[in-house]
Amino acid sequence: MSASAPVRPRLPSTAALRTGLAAVALAGAVCLLVATFTTVIRITVGTTSGAAVPTGSDTGWDRHGPALIVLALLAVGLLGVGLRGSRVALAGVAATGLAVMAIAMASDRPDVHATGAVGDVYAEAMADPGAGYYLETLGGALLLATGGGLLALGRMRAAAAG
Repeated sequence: MSASAPVRPRLPSTAALRTGLAAVALAGAVCLLVATFTTVIRITVGTTSGAAVPTGSDTGWDRHGPALIVLALLAVGLLGVGLRGSRVALAGVAATGLAVMAIAMASDRPDVHATGAVGDVYAEAMADPGAGYYLETLGGALLLATGGGLLALGRMRAAAAG
């Protein structure tokens, strides 16, 4: 009886990893597009029956205009150039994600629980983040992570070749 060598699982190829990361970046861009037209901050007023009545909301467009759309399109364009070999473009994808995260954290996060004028009129008013806030944050995080991941993958590939 001969002892056989242990079987190691095959690691995914660099091309498969690049394709997967590119798909994740595209998902991040789609999150930004959807967040533009989705509620970022939802304001409700409680009623005597205990049910909350929506009284207002701000969408991504209300808060940022076309900024999230522009950043999503920029990320997709940079991703296309980056997949052809431009490390600067891949750094741009990560920077785009960082810009989106800055918008979400510096502009939206401080206001997600602010009731504004509705809170001045109704003591029971509550403000909560909507799906748009989570989508823009997720989109920014995905772009930041995939831009950095593709940069690291390119560096590993260059080190293995050289």
